[in-house]
Amino acid sequence: MPQSETRHLSVRDKAGIVLWLRLVKCYNLAMRAVRNALNGELTLPQFDVLTQLSRNEEGLNFSQLSELLLVTAGNLTGIIDRMVKQGLVAKHVNPQDRREVFLKLTTSGRELCGRLIPQHELEILKLISGMPEQAIESLKQNLGLLRDALEVHASKGDA
Repeated sequence: MPQSETRHLSVRDKAGIVLWLRLVKCYNLAMRAVRNALNGELTLPQFDVLTQLSRNEEGLNFSQLSELLLVTAGNLTGIIDRMVKQGLVAKHVNPQDRREVFLKLTTSGRELCGRLIPQHELEILKLISGMPEQAIESLKQNLGLLRDALEVHASKGDA
């Protein structure tokens, strides 16, 4: 469409764009609060790695972890290397297939999770504390519908 043409959006289209902008604003505000609550101890990607590993005692390989975090395994390499140096994560080679490396929390990593995860949950609860319970339930259901629509869109290769 040439720049000189004006596109007329329907009321529904305009509402969809406003919804998108609100989602982005809410996401950014929430992420700022969550990042601040970590007090510089970890980055958000490091925290995400710790929480996923804390749910999987047997460990995860890079592929499994990247799938859970919705990032490429290559993006995890630097994060994991720094966490290994910090003593939070250990790499364990699969004895049956030495090409496969499992990532597990160290004792220090588990202790940090035991402290930070409850703090994180409290921060999330503070963030939504001003919302009525009915609004929380409604938003939860509607965001579930949005998630489902986005997953259908992504599965079609349109994303």
